[in-house]
Amino acid sequence: AVVSTQSTGDAICQRKGCGKSKSEEDQPCIYHPGSPIFHEGLKFWSCCKKRTTDFNEFLAQKGCEKGSHAWANPNEKKVVECRHDWHQTGDQVNFTVYAKKVHPDRCLIRCNPVKLEVEIVFGDNQVFNFNKVLAGIIDPEQSKVTFSTAKVEVSMRKAEFVAWPSTFVL
Repeated sequence: AVVSTQSTGDAICQRKGCGKSKSEEDQPCIYHPGSPIFHEGLKFWSCCKKRTTDFNEFLAQKGCEKGSHAWANPNEKKVVECRHDWHQTGDQVNFTVYAKKVHPDRCLIRCNPVKLEVEIVFGDNQVFNFNKVLAGIIDPEQSKVTFSTAKVEVSMRKAEFVAWPSTFVL
């Protein structure tokens, strides 16, 4: 299924610690310019001195700097890279993408005898795209897709019982 990325929600400030929505843009953006640090049970921002052992208290810490909001559409897909791998048996080629919190109903997997096209939507509207001409011929009707909690596997049935080159990276 192809999904529209048009905004249906309110944009959210992307600065760490702000979290204001576009409807609150008249309020100042108070954020953390530093990075979160987790060390020996302590949680703190590299830009602040306040340290805590409680994660919820860490998340609730007010920012230490004022600035302008950095708006982003919460429904916009963010293109990212995912770890992926492939292996083959005599009659199968398996392509695996490692991604957590996959949204199967929003993913698009298409193949024809010589091409594989993958769009996997996961997490907070992250998307992984993959489009490749295959090293051999497959039978799309005998191929299948399996979604699990940590990966998506595309099992493609080879049309010919021939080994694909081991130097070929799917």
